[in-house]
Amino acid sequence: MNDPHIWWYVSRISAMVAWGLMSFSVVWGVLLASRVFRGLDNPSWLKDIHKYLSTLTVILAGVHTSALTLDPFVKFDIADILIPGVATYDGATPLIELALAVGVVAFWIMTVVYVTSLFMDKLPRWFWKGIHYSAYLVFFAIGIHAAYSGSDVGTWWYGAVSIWVITMGMLALIIRFAVVALKDKRASRDAVIAEIKRSAEAAKADSLLIAASEDSREKRSMVVQSVTAAATDVAGIRLIPVGGGRVAWWDAGSHITLHLADGRERQYSLCGDPTDRTGYDIAVLDTHGQNAASTWIHRNIRVGSIITVSGPRNHFPMVPSQEYLFVAGGIGITPIRAMIESVPAGRKWKLVYLGKERAAMAYVDELVEKHPKNVSVHESAKDGRLNITSLLNRSTADVFCCGPEALMNDVESSLPASRSHLERFSPVAREIEGGAKPMVVRLASTGRTVSVGADESVLDALTNAGVAVDSSCGRGVCGSCELRVIDGVPAHLDSVMPDELKDEMQVFYPCVSRSQTSEITVDA
Repeated sequence: MNDPHIWWYVSRISAMVAWGLMSFSVVWGVLLASRVFRGLDNPSWLKDIHKYLSTLTVILAGVHTSALTLDPFVKFDIADILIPGVATYDGATPLIELALAVGVVAFWIMTVVYVTSLFMDKLPRWFWKGIHYSAYLVFFAIGIHAAYSGSDVGTWWYGAVSIWVITMGMLALIIRFAVVALKDKRASRDAVIAEIKRSAEAAKADSLLIAASEDSREKRSMVVQSVTAAATDVAGIRLIPVGGGRVAWWDAGSHITLHLADGRERQYSLCGDPTDRTGYDIAVLDTHGQNAASTWIHRNIRVGSIITVSGPRNHFPMVPSQEYLFVAGGIGITPIRAMIESVPAGRKWKLVYLGKERAAMAYVDELVEKHPKNVSVHESAKDGRLNITSLLNRSTADVFCCGPEALMNDVESSLPASRSHLERFSPVAREIEGGAKPMVVRLASTGRTVSVGADESVLDALTNAGVAVDSSCGRGVCGSCELRVIDGVPAHLDSVMPDELKDEMQVFYPCVSRSQTSEITVDA
């Protein structure tokens, strides 16, 4: 550190590396959004790479600006690196000073993009996307900053980095605006949308407009593009954005919530191809129960109906595995169908599909025809009860199961937790040891406390106190009411996901869960 130029070298190197990493991060993000990585393993680790690249870029940008304040030649202070238009040095031309100002603006925008990405699940998606798109502006702004204020312009290594960055930028633009546009063009449905708009007006006249509550940040109106018979008493419903466009990115295992006109909310697994960004596919089984929401949907939802939707959310992720065994019971095939579409190329997989009779099993013919060697169909009406435990004992694969509670319990009791991955439609009956006791919830954002009685849920207590918490099923199944735990020990009584995973994520679901400690602090 005795070299008087050391901080100048640190500033230059960190800036160039950050520039190169940012270009790679931008391209990686575009590839993820375009679903070019289909066929690889579960995309969670691919998203992590994008996050790590972005984090390194921000860190190195911070090193670059900090090193400038330590360099004795330019003699920048805090105001120079934080306020656009202040920075200058001996010999700097007006063009260089402008480039310095552009660099400061780019640094601030990049910081905002990064910080909002950390909280993307808590922000309206349209707001987050609008900010995230400014990363393109940052990319080119930094190019201007480097070209006119950098001292290494003209050197061979600067030229090499510049060529890399420009190539990455052009690749990102080609993918984002050419490939995606081509997909959208192939998926064009102008004629269908025109018909849907006409049908929507009729739907409004028939009071089939499904209104949204005002307490959710992710609700949006979608229109029914088609309704098909997927099986006896099972309606396949395709939803597309009103006016066209693309739906939010989702992974296999995700579900959406339908907000019905009478205030009821129901969750349905997405059962289409996750690479299809033109719409959502769900399948609804008519349970024929008194006042059942599924029966209302079957009777009232038609092509052109406007439906309020929130999500997607995913508490049944398709984690990476060398081999997959899918077990579906009845309508539990819906998330499994999307998982089959997402199996990485070359990986072994099998589907065991159980149902009373073939006519009532949605998508069974399609799956058997498309994957005859991988799909095994078991009809209990003629084949009797399947010994699922024996089947599981013969396999070493990770098991992904969705279906009736009896089936789920058999799978869960037959396998170690590390190999069983379940999505329940009904909650498991769970009670807190010693019975429910009064407790206190502290809100981290304000320090306010809310008392919870032994005979009321945490969700009800928060809602009655005027604290807005998203909720839906109220039974500990859908995960809509998820809150982050800051301090305290939650008592997990829900069936959203394994308790170990909830503890790792530091979340709990206040509709049914409580606290093992007398007070728990949450981010609400």
